[in-house]
Amino acid sequence: MSLASVLLAALLSGAAPSAAPSGADAPVPTAAEAQQANSALFVALVVNGVETPDLVSVEQRGARFIVAPDALRRAGLSVPGAAPVDVTALPGVAARYDQEQQRLILDVPLALLPTRRIAGTPLAWTPPVVSTGAVLNYDLFVQNSGGETFASLLSEQRAFGPWGTIANTAVWRSGGSGIGQGVIRYDTTYRYVDEGRVLSAAAGDVISGALTWSRAVRIGGVRLTRSFETRPDLITVPLPDFAGQAALPSGVDLFINDYHQQHNDVSPGRFVLDQVPVVNGAGEARIVTTDAVGRQIATVIPFYVAPELLRPGLTDFSIYAGALRRDYGIKSFSYGRGIVSGAVRHGLTDRLTIEAHGEGADDLLLAGAGAVWSPGRIGAVHGSLAASRREGRQGTRLTIGYNYVGRSFSAGIERVSQSRDFADLSSFDLAKWNGRQSNLRATVSTRLASLGSLGLGYIDARARDGTRARIASASMSLPVGTRSSLFAAADYDFTRRGLSAQVRFVMPFGRNTVASAGIAHTPDGATRIQADAARAVPTDGGLGWSASGAYGSRGDFVGQANATYRTRTVTLEAGTARAPGTSSVYASASGSVVLLGGKPYLANELPSAFAVVTTGMPGVPVFYENQPVGRTARDGRLFVPRVVAYHPGQFSIDIADLPAVAQAPVMSQRVAFREGTGGVVALTVSAVHSAVVKLVDTAGNVIPAGTPVTVVGAAPTVVGWDGVVLIEGKSGAVTVTAPRVGGGSCTGSVSIPADLGAAANLGAVTCR
Repeated sequence: MSLASVLLAALLSGAAPSAAPSGADAPVPTAAEAQQANSALFVALVVNGVETPDLVSVEQRGARFIVAPDALRRAGLSVPGAAPVDVTALPGVAARYDQEQQRLILDVPLALLPTRRIAGTPLAWTPPVVSTGAVLNYDLFVQNSGGETFASLLSEQRAFGPWGTIANTAVWRSGGSGIGQGVIRYDTTYRYVDEGRVLSAAAGDVISGALTWSRAVRIGGVRLTRSFETRPDLITVPLPDFAGQAALPSGVDLFINDYHQQHNDVSPGRFVLDQVPVVNGAGEARIVTTDAVGRQIATVIPFYVAPELLRPGLTDFSIYAGALRRDYGIKSFSYGRGIVSGAVRHGLTDRLTIEAHGEGADDLLLAGAGAVWSPGRIGAVHGSLAASRREGRQGTRLTIGYNYVGRSFSAGIERVSQSRDFADLSSFDLAKWNGRQSNLRATVSTRLASLGSLGLGYIDARARDGTRARIASASMSLPVGTRSSLFAAADYDFTRRGLSAQVRFVMPFGRNTVASAGIAHTPDGATRIQADAARAVPTDGGLGWSASGAYGSRGDFVGQANATYRTRTVTLEAGTARAPGTSSVYASASGSVVLLGGKPYLANELPSAFAVVTTGMPGVPVFYENQPVGRTARDGRLFVPRVVAYHPGQFSIDIADLPAVAQAPVMSQRVAFREGTGGVVALTVSAVHSAVVKLVDTAGNVIPAGTPVTVVGAAPTVVGWDGVVLIEGKSGAVTVTAPRVGGGSCTGSVSIPADLGAAANLGAVTCR
C-alpha cells in the first residue's frame, strides 16, 4: 500500500494512522527531510531561563539533541564524563529548539544543577599605621579622712613606633597608714605585634594566658601568643551554612534574627550561603527567594553558634617562660622561681575543639587536656582533666560544664572538683598549697517578653581550708510604663541561714539622668532605705554628678556625693562620703599627655588608640566613622583621642563650608592603629587660586572652542566657549600658547595676583 492511500484512508476514517509503515512499504525520506532530521546547529543554551552568552555546537538527530559535556557544564549542568550527551535522555529534562532565536531551551530538574556556594562579604584587612610617639597617662588622687590626708599618683609611661611598644606603670603614695609608701613599680613590658602572622611577642612583666579551666599568674619573662584580636577581619568561630534552592533566576535575601544581612542574585539550582557573620548563641535565619515574576518563598532555619569553638584547622596558642612575680603592688622588684607554661587550642571539626595545657617549675609538673563540643542547637559542653605532681604527691582537677545562650533564654552549669594534692603555678608560692576544693555554679536567665526578665543562680564552693559557701539567688526586672523599671533581687546563704533582699524602682529623667529608690534587707535582720540619683558625663565633655544615701533601721546613715567635669584635656572629680563615725572628702585629676607627629597634645582619656589628622588648613571639619570629632586648629591639625584599635575606621573631612579656593585631592581614608598607639592621618587641604581669561587673536576674535592651550608650568588645558581659558594654581606673570588655524602658534601673557580668589575674571588676553 502506498503512503498516499494510507493518508487518504486516515482522512476518510477521521483518525490518524497508528503506526508508520515498515519494510518495503516504508517511504524514502527526501534529501531535505534527511538534512533537517540530522543537522549541526550553533545555538545558545537556555537552562531554566538563564541563557549562555556563547554559541554552542549541537548535533540534532531528529527529536534528539547531542551536546558536548563541557558546554553543558559551562551552562550550569552537572554531567559526568567526556562523551557527548543526549540531553533528551537525561532524567526529567525537557528540550525545545527555538529555530527563530537559534536557542536550545532546556527545562532541567534541580537535581542536575550544581550547588553554588555564596560566601559572605569578607572583611578587608587594613594593615595598621604605626607612627612614632609617646604617652604619659596620669591619675592624681587626694583624700582626707578623719583628719588624715592620703595622696597617690598613678602614671603610665609609654613609647611606641614601628619597632613595638614599651610601657611602664608605677604609683606614688604618701600619707595614710597603708603599706607601700613612696614609689612602687607595677609593670614594665615590651610588646611587638605581627598582624600579618597574627602573633604577639612580649618581654618583661606579663600575665600568663589561661584557658577556661586553668589559672593565670603574673611572671617576669617572655611571652609568645596568637593574637586574633589584632585581626578583626578573621572569623575564628565555626559559622553555619544556610542552604536553599531556586527553580528560576532569583534574588536571595538573608535575615538573621529579623535583621537583613545580605542580598545575592542566584541562578537556578541549589545554593549555600557560606561564612555569613551571625550572632553568638541560638538564632534564626530566614531565607527569602524572589524569582523574576515576583513570587517569594521564605525558609526559616534555626542555628546555634558556640563562641567557645574554633574554626576547623584554626590553632590558638600561648607560651610563657620566666619567674613568678611576688608581692605585686607592695614591692617593685620581687620575683620567685623560674616557670614555664603553655596552652593550645585547635579546631578539629565544626563542632569539636580540643585543648591542652601544661605548666612546669622546680618540683612541679602539670599537664591537662580538654575539649569543647557543640552537639547542635542545644548549646555547648566543655570538659577538662588536669593532673599534677609536686613533692612526690599527685593530684587531679576535673572540670565539666554546659552553656546555652538563646534569644530569650540562657542557662549554664559548671562543676570543678580538685583533689587534695593538686597543685599549679597559682598555688606554687603558697605555704599551704594542698587541700580539696570544689565549685558548682548554675545560672538560668529568661526574658519574659513585656514582663521583663528573670534570673536564677546557685553557687556551692568549698575552699582549701574546708570552709563552704552555698548561696542561691534570684533577680527580676519588670518594666513600669514606657521608661521606668522595677528591680528585685534576693540571696539566701544556706551556710549562715541568712536572707538578703532588695527592691529598687528606677526612673530616667532626660537623656543621661536617672534616679532610683528602694529598700534592702540584710542577713543580720536590718532594713535599709536607699535613694540614688546620677547624671552621666556627656561623651563630648561637660558636667556629671551622682549622689546616694541609705538610712538603716538601726539609725545609721551612709551616703556619698561627687561631681565630675570633663574637658578635651582633663577629667576633674571631687566628692565626699559619710559613714557611721567617719567622713571623708576627695578630689582627683586624670588625663594624658601625648607626643605624636612631633607635637604635644593633651587628652582626658586614651581608651584604645588615637590619631592626629593633618590638613594643612585651619577650621576644617573632621569626621571619624561619619561622626564629627572637631575642627582643625590654627596649625591645621586635630587630635582624635577615641579610636577603636585595629578597626579600619574611616577618617574624612568636609570642605563645603571652606573658601572656594580650598581643594582636597583625598577626602577620606580608612586607617587602623595598634592598641595603645597612634598615627598621623594626612588629608591635605590646599588653597588653589585660579583665574579666568578670554583668549582673543589680534583682530579681537575669540580663539575657537576646543583649541589646546599650553600654560607654562601648569597642566595643559583647552579653550572653552567664548574663548574662556581657566588657569589654576599660578600667580605672577603667566604665558599661554595656542596653535593658529592656518598653522603656527600665538602667545599671550597675563599677570595673576597672588591673593586672587577662585575663578577670578581677568578679562581678555591677546594671543599674538
